[in-house]
Formats: sequence, structure tokens, C-alpha cells
Amino acid sequence: METSAQSQAPSRKLTTSLVLRWVLAGPMAIIFAVVSMAAMPVWFPRGAAGVDHLAFALISLPAWWALAFFYVLLEENMPRAAIVLIAATLVKAAIAHSSGGW
Repeated sequence: METSAQSQAPSRKLTTSLVLRWVLAGPMAIIFAVVSMAAMPVWFPRGAAGVDHLAFALISLPAWWALAFFYVLLEENMPRAAIVLIAATLVKAAIAHSSGGW
């Protein structure tokens, strides 16, 4: 007969995976999108009026969010998704911070 610890192991793993997916696709995706938007004026060229690098950063916020959100939802390996999303966020935060944006 199965012990209660053996029957709860798959359930605990599933719950942990769902919680990690929820955290990465929800709050972490928004943080990634905002940090990407903050770093975008550094590498996006200025337009003739001098505001294109700011306007396109604001307009692209939903695209950055969707990229992170769907990546997390479609990725089967949650630890790898966490590492990729956190690393990308930290790199973009370093870019935004080095330019004096923060």
C-alpha cells in the first residue's frame, strides 16, 4: 500500500510548479516589461523630434509583457524559465541604471 507521503509527492510538485508559473507569468512578467521599457531609451535611437526613443518604449510595454508572459506559459522547464526571466530582467536593469535612468 502507498503511504500518505508517497501519494502527496506528485501533488506537492504540481502545486510548486503552478505557483512558480503563476509568479513568473504574473508579477515577474510585469517587472520584466517595466524594466525593459526603462532600458529601451538607452539602446533605441532618438528620432527627429528627440522623443521617439521614449514614445516607442511606452508603446512597446505590452509587447514586452506578452513576450515574458507567453514564454513562461509555453516553457516546460520552470527552473530554466525562472533563470532566463530573472537574468534578462537583471541585465536590463543594469543597462537602465548605468545610463543614469534610475
